[in-house]
Amino acid sequence: MRVYVAQVNPRVGDLEGNREIIRQIVQGSSGAELIVFPELFLTGFPPQDLLLKLEFLQSVEQSLLEVQEFTRGFPELTLILGAPWREDNRLYNAAIVIKDGTILGVYRKQKLSKFRGFDETFYFSPGPRSTPIRVGQEVLGLSLGLELDHRMAGELKKGGADLMINPAALPFRVGESAKDVEHLSKVARENRVPIIRVAQVGANDGLIFAGGSFAVDKAGYLKTTLPEFQTTGTLVELSIPTETMDQKPQDETEQIFHALVLGLRDYVRKSGMSRVIIGLSGGLDSAVSAAIAAEALGPENVWGISQPGPFSSPGSVEDAQALAENLKIRFDILPITELYEATLTSLQELFSGTEANVAEENIQARLRGNQLMALSNKFGGLVLTNSNKSELAVGYCTLYGDMSGGLAVLADCYKTQVYQLAYYVNREREIIPWNTIEKPPSAELRPDQRDDQTLPPYDILDGIIKLYLDEGLSASEIVAQGFELETVRWVMRTIDNNDYKRRQAALILRVTTPILGEDRKMPLAAQKNCFTRR
Repeated sequence: MRVYVAQVNPRVGDLEGNREIIRQIVQGSSGAELIVFPELFLTGFPPQDLLLKLEFLQSVEQSLLEVQEFTRGFPELTLILGAPWREDNRLYNAAIVIKDGTILGVYRKQKLSKFRGFDETFYFSPGPRSTPIRVGQEVLGLSLGLELDHRMAGELKKGGADLMINPAALPFRVGESAKDVEHLSKVARENRVPIIRVAQVGANDGLIFAGGSFAVDKAGYLKTTLPEFQTTGTLVELSIPTETMDQKPQDETEQIFHALVLGLRDYVRKSGMSRVIIGLSGGLDSAVSAAIAAEALGPENVWGISQPGPFSSPGSVEDAQALAENLKIRFDILPITELYEATLTSLQELFSGTEANVAEENIQARLRGNQLMALSNKFGGLVLTNSNKSELAVGYCTLYGDMSGGLAVLADCYKTQVYQLAYYVNREREIIPWNTIEKPPSAELRPDQRDDQTLPPYDILDGIIKLYLDEGLSASEIVAQGFELETVRWVMRTIDNNDYKRRQAALILRVTTPILGEDRKMPLAAQKNCFTRR
């Protein structure tokens, strides 16, 4: 059977637009006998609370009828389409097999996933045990997403399936795609049955979908693979002998870069916007964010603003301007020193008799955020925030200051990864000034300020944050990994005390957080530090 793998990018809720993609794929896929679309393609993934709206579900059903009618013009072609399916007062995550205006079968997902940002068990009921579906001369075993394993494949093969089709919409996490290929290759080899994975590409809100669709033969050898982070498709015919492909080693920094480019581009465009505004401090984080934005949207759609204050070094403005010139983005300078002095004057009576502290520092950050939001309101454009995962975890950022904006591009990247991204951006020529990369990180909110005066070295900080936030280890377990107890306690305590900040952060593009599980939900007005002593 000639199967067209449609690695496509839906927009959540855009039933008409997603149907148009179906129409274009069908009309352009000459030679295909079967076209497979990703999981929940018709609605886009994840549809979230749209699934709770009766009007939306009725529109989905009407759209399915329109797709059925459309297929009458292609009577030799079969479609497998991911969509919600209502039956007996239950809602299922389904793969619907359509040919010549008729639904040949409906597969209802059995093992629902609890993704961060989309818990399928909240919206869908688990489906019954499935039976294979005959399409022409082939008997297809259907599954969705992560549920296909050795047991399920074995049951489908016993039922007569000779080809496994696995539409999927899997949120991206760096390093995971190679594991998916290894897993399904093993399932295919153990059950002597070929498998085709059809993966969604694109981004919806903070979730990024890498694509990377592939096919393995019954011996588990990789026969076809599609590039990650690209809308594309290919015709697969596993019955014809082809050369075995080697799985290419993945560069994690390159993966993260392309994931963030895709995530930013899709969020801006699917939200109906076209350009972004970014504060350029001359530091590393804003430089990497700007480089990603220019790649995602084109330099003509990125506006960089330098906002020097009383403690900014001349070199920071020079580095910001050099970056803007290298990226060919618009660049303007809006000093905040006069505004800062005027603000201090207005507070002079109330601040009288007190020592300068973080309050004066944060005034500067909030003045900058206010300027950027004013430009956004006046001229349009999404303000990007520049906090990385390390800073956001320990609250090394200012509420309503440098946290002001609509999208946090780097907030799921550790500081050490931001350095790696900077080197990746500069892999062919200097785009980010080397001085930006090499100088000690500083918020420049007080004289001679450096990050390492407040924080542990970033390689240590990142290691502890990863073990605590991403892997959920206790203090004693983290210490057993080689970290000092007092440093571990300080990091854990600081993370716990700054949950309130993270809850108010801009939307975060997810690239390192585990895709399964629940987001951290610690109480805010509570005693939280007792367990850090363990």
